[in-house]
Amino acid sequence: MMKLSKLFCTILVCGLILMACSSANQPSEPPAGESNATEAPALEPGATEALALEPGATEPAVPQPGTGAAVQHTDVPASPSASGGERWGDYSTVSSQSAGRALIGDRFSEGKFERPYNANTMDVYFPQLDIDHAVFNPEDPVWVYVVMSMVGRDANNSFAGQYAVELDLDQYGHGDFLILVDHPASTDWTTQGVWVYADSNVDVGGQRAVLEDSVGAGSNGFETVLFDQGAGADADLAWVRLDPIDPNSFQIAFKQSLLGGEKTYTAGFWAGTQLDAALFDFNDHLTHDQAGAADPELVNFYPIKGLSELDNTCRQAVGFDPSGVEPGICPVQ
Repeated sequence: MMKLSKLFCTILVCGLILMACSSANQPSEPPAGESNATEAPALEPGATEALALEPGATEPAVPQPGTGAAVQHTDVPASPSASGGERWGDYSTVSSQSAGRALIGDRFSEGKFERPYNANTMDVYFPQLDIDHAVFNPEDPVWVYVVMSMVGRDANNSFAGQYAVELDLDQYGHGDFLILVDHPASTDWTTQGVWVYADSNVDVGGQRAVLEDSVGAGSNGFETVLFDQGAGADADLAWVRLDPIDPNSFQIAFKQSLLGGEKTYTAGFWAGTQLDAALFDFNDHLTHDQAGAADPELVNFYPIKGLSELDNTCRQAVGFDPSGVEPGICPVQ
């Protein structure tokens, strides 16, 4: 009996060992069609992961002019001195003998434009784009005042155009700042319609500043916006208003702080239906053939074509006596 019991125990132990070995040799993967109970389920897009932000959904929106809180101004210009500043004239195309042409003042290759006409036919004249003269007054300790006087206003009695002051601080011809105003219409000082641009990467004018230069075609002009109608580091940087006395003039004021303490520089003036800050200098982005000419004596280029409704002045020296070799400078008397 004891032998039988021992034999039974031996058989039972062997059976248990065989069962254990058989279980150990079974595959560990779950059967086809069944999921692994310990594996994390695949996430549906956006189910538990952070959602990709829709533009402006939860991030701060980029401020847009006129869409946020009203700008609080602390420094408002007064009035330019009636006796101060220098008066700089410009060529005018107004003459019964020179309709549809500019006999002087328009030389594309030299960056001189006298073309306040429509393209091709040149049968529409824009007095609001024809600069008569400008007065530049840098004598105030806080403000630089500019008075731009046009030949006239448009048929709706307005200044329908864009107007700009270009500043070259080192007198090398490459513009540093552009103060641009759009459709000035208020009799009160306002920052609406006023922008200040800078050329931070120093590529305005290409290799030959002011002059026609195909290398300059790669320039992105005045690419940095320092001031956008009150938006910027200084909400009071630049202003515009209609001249309270002369109906054909308007006044621009910008802070001396823009110049960083510089007292000697050159300044030029622009008028156009659209002055694209990215396209300065204009004669670097078009060929003479494409732009045309306003002088009929330039028979290979006349009339104006791709560059129309535009006027500018030569550059005047501020705070120094020019030698006459400064790029774009007005003729030295």
